[in-house]
Amino acid sequence: MDGMPLYEYARKGIPLPRPIEPREVTVHSLTLSRWLATDHSFSWPDEEFSSEEKKALETHLKGGDQFAVVKDEPEEENTANEKPLAFVLDMSVSSGTYVRSIIHDLGHSLGSAGHVVTLTRSRQGSFVLHPMEDGDLVCIAWEVFEKALENLGGEERDDEGWTEWERQVMQHLEIV
Repeated sequence: MDGMPLYEYARKGIPLPRPIEPREVTVHSLTLSRWLATDHSFSWPDEEFSSEEKKALETHLKGGDQFAVVKDEPEEENTANEKPLAFVLDMSVSSGTYVRSIIHDLGHSLGSAGHVVTLTRSRQGSFVLHPMEDGDLVCIAWEVFEKALENLGGEERDDEGWTEWERQVMQHLEIV
């Protein structure tokens, strides 16, 4: 919004200059793939929001006829050893879908909060992390580029003069 990613507003506690315009998206599938419960490394936040940040968050969370109120005290006391509940979702969504908004909306509709801790894009167009269908183009593993950086200028070349990373990039180029 106004040239700044929405997460920057949220992270800095800055109110949005205007409400987020709703857009129509398609959720092709949404699957709860793993229930982690408290068996994970995530923890509750260590810091509390300032009054100004709480006000910005309330403004940001306002949606439709519902209004989220940020309370000064938690509803249930958490002991130092307790962790928040967590789970893993798999989604297939249309282009332009903001997954973090879906999670926020899901939590909001349950009368709670939803927060994305990790997000992995496993498909972008015809490129996939793990091929499932004929015609999928596999993403190049990051390790290929790390190895190229380690051997910068000293990479071995094949019979045609290509390094491993150059060959993989050339195999994945899509002419548009």
